Amino acid sequence: MKNTKTLLLAQVANVSKETLLSFSTLPYTKIRLLYSGNKDTLKIKIPSNISIVSYTGVNGLNRAINTAYTDFPEYMVLPLFSGDDNSKYAIKVFNKSFGSKINPKIFKEKDVMQKFLGDVGEKNIMKRTYKEVMHMEYDELLDGVGPMSIIKPTNASASRSTFKITSKEDFLDILPKLSRNFDYMIEEYIGGELYSVDVFYADSKMYLLTYAREIAMIELSDKNKFSKEFLAKYGEELQKHFNFILPISYHLDFSMLAKLELSLLEQLRVKLEEIDYRGVIHLEYKYDKTAKKIGFLEWGARYGGYRKIFIKEIYNTDIKRIPYYLLVEKDTSRFKQLKGNIYSFKEQEHNLNFVRIKTNFVDTTNYIDILKKTGNIFEVSFQSFLKDYFLRTFGIRIKKIDFYVKYSSGFNFFPFYREKLTKLDYILEFDDENFELYKKKKFKIIEKTFFHDYK
Repeated sequence: MKNTKTLLLAQVANVSKETLLSFSTLPYTKIRLLYSGNKDTLKIKIPSNISIVSYTGVNGLNRAINTAYTDFPEYMVLPLFSGDDNSKYAIKVFNKSFGSKINPKIFKEKDVMQKFLGDVGEKNIMKRTYKEVMHMEYDELLDGVGPMSIIKPTNASASRSTFKITSKEDFLDILPKLSRNFDYMIEEYIGGELYSVDVFYADSKMYLLTYAREIAMIELSDKNKFSKEFLAKYGEELQKHFNFILPISYHLDFSMLAKLELSLLEQLRVKLEEIDYRGVIHLEYKYDKTAKKIGFLEWGARYGGYRKIFIKEIYNTDIKRIPYYLLVEKDTSRFKQLKGNIYSFKEQEHNLNFVRIKTNFVDTTNYIDILKKTGNIFEVSFQSFLKDYFLRTFGIRIKKIDFYVKYSSGFNFFPFYREKLTKLDYILEFDDENFELYKKKKFKIIEKTFFHDYK
């Protein structure tokens, strides 16, 4: 297999020397970058093993993908796309490369997803059109899914138009907020904690890449973790817009996976085997340890946010190389058997703990205030401020920080995407002692970090 001609087909948002360097050292025979900008304006030397194809719009991207098979007819084409909206193109490439017929909707549209999965992560579910929901009686909801439920669109991203219903008053209150542009699923609400697992599936085996604890705002509200002062200022905004936002996630060791979680993974592995799937999956589920109940939420044919940092730093593996290792070389030396056909990364660094944090909420945070003064997140003054803030306020020492800055050019459907304001995500690295301290104080950290001082 090592002599197989391979082409990595990757979509990139920008082209820089750093981007080209990160791709040029990969083991693929050829690399083609699909670039939504104008490649003719690039004033960068392109390595000999890389070609760049510009495209515009959905039709242009489809043509660029199809052209790859014409230009490299004898090559095994492997995709690298990111984001929910682009994962369908990865499925398209895998289908063309391996002769499979996978419907990308099973990873995107929640009703198609549930139909495909059947009883996996079983819970009570009803599907209704917008018109049917608007004419639904509350008793019908109680009979169908029970006293606590979630209503969400079958095909929307980022928890848009998603609401929790615990009473008739809740139900009546959310009806005017629903969008007529969607059909809806109403499903039983599963308590407990939110987790995510990223896997790469190949040759009937599921390779676990990351295991993370996700913390949603609604969990904090359910556990009454917010102070009275905080709720007085932000309680209404939280209920309206932020219940299903994930401000924090942190890495966990695979040895902490419970039997119920492994059982869910095995059920999903069997479903992927049925359709001869190849590629990455990001899975989210709720696990109620007290009730011994687990509930599948959703999955996507993509990596979770910023997982490449977790995988690179903790397991010393570049995600761009994983398809080559597992699909071309059949090299599984980086993995160990966890149970049956489920494998996990071998731990490379036991003293690395990563926490992903988002700070793009209602009002500009203290951190962004400092960012405006320094003008550069990489300046010592800004990094020192972050480290000093955590040490002084929470007694937590940060070992290392990775930053991601985004800019919003206009209003989005979330109220915290303000025009021309910076959105900042970052990943903190802790040693074991400070990581445990962080987990104990995480609720207070969320309250104090993501919003203005409320006192």
